[in-house]
Amino acid sequence: MEPNIPQIIRTGLDQRLDQLKDARSAAKRPARGWLRAIRVAVGLGQNEVAQKLGVKRQSYAQLESAEERGAITIHSLQRAAEAFECELFYFLVPREAIARTYTELAQIHDPQFKHLRASEHSMGLEGQAVGDLESKPKSPR
Repeated sequence: MEPNIPQIIRTGLDQRLDQLKDARSAAKRPARGWLRAIRVAVGLGQNEVAQKLGVKRQSYAQLESAEERGAITIHSLQRAAEAFECELFYFLVPREAIARTYTELAQIHDPQFKHLRASEHSMGLEGQAVGDLESKPKSPR
């Protein structure tokens, strides 16, 4: 039997989910962005950071502005993090109102899971449900 790669990936993600959820609140972006907050906190001017990045001050100022608008690329954040001697981490966590795990998220998005859930419901009405599919509220689409 071939390994079910999506299931293996979901299991791995689900195992890390509690730690990611714990980190979520601590990882909230400062109001004006991480770049500006860290630059100010460590006492650097835009010129100094720009010099470390090998760009002009105006280009660095545009990075801070792009982050504040939510328009910065991961590559640019990574480069800036290196200039600050920092590491960049990012992750995606299911919205709690929609799904508690990545597996539940898959159940919402995967047509095969939707079909299985419908079959489980029908079998439950006949008293023949297996009971291994949780009933989930439908995604608000």
